[in-house]
Amino acid sequence: MERLAFDDVELTYELREGGDRIVLVHASPFVSWYVPLVEQLTGFSTLRYRRRLATSGDGTYRPLTVAEDAGICATLMDHVGWQAAHVVGHSYGALVALQLAIDVPERVRSVALLEPAARGISSSEQVAAALAPVFVAYRSGDKSGAVDRFLRHVCGDGYRAVLDRAIPGAFGEALVEADLFFQAEIPAVQQWSFGPGDAERVTQPVLNVLGAQSVPRFVEGSELIQSWFPQAERLSVPDTGHLMMVQNAAGLARGLSDFFASQSRSAPPTAAAGAVSAARGRSGTR
Repeated sequence: MERLAFDDVELTYELREGGDRIVLVHASPFVSWYVPLVEQLTGFSTLRYRRRLATSGDGTYRPLTVAEDAGICATLMDHVGWQAAHVVGHSYGALVALQLAIDVPERVRSVALLEPAARGISSSEQVAAALAPVFVAYRSGDKSGAVDRFLRHVCGDGYRAVLDRAIPGAFGEALVEADLFFQAEIPAVQQWSFGPGDAERVTQPVLNVLGAQSVPRFVEGSELIQSWFPQAERLSVPDTGHLMMVQNAAGLARGLSDFFASQSRSAPPTAAAGAVSAARGRSGTR
């Protein structure tokens, strides 16, 4: 992995050159989840990275915003010489992808939203109640329990076997990044605001991706995304939940490749919405 440091930010990143450019964005504990997907995205250039912040004297992290994270992504693109790219964001990373599309639209060719950590869904109160024990565990010092409970909530009880089989060590990586996640990234999600007015500022083609077996909160989130972007193309990834890039990397890669290819054949980004609308006639399931 290569490194880039500036201000109090340190990035470790992997760049693979090969064709159309794709930036992959995720919360810091779960960056390795993209590894199986990258292996399937042959014929593309991919950039995946982990962002870390310096800690204060007492070992805690300063506040972070989604907008700042989008700026950090743009800085990395500058560093590797990428003027523009397709941007894929999963969960927290999907919020960063949307913010990037608004803040520096010329850098974003299209946006693929993989089950965003969207707020404002109808079951928000139930989700908050389900996550309360996660935060209790973290505040008590039980990082392993907190990460495990969080991943069971978003990915299902069988997540660990899937991760250990496909990406040995992924859970351990998540534990290393747990403080940053709970102290900075989750609060950034909670403070992030986005609605129909913000969606109107996103002019790039949007792909709305959902695991075919995902839990209700992400189904509701997908419908919210579609209400924001009525012309977005939908993609349902078979046999997957929130761990879609691990459970069915090949199926997700095919769906993303088809979407990116349709954008490459279309008009410039400002006129691409019509091409996306026309593409919705294709089956979204791979």
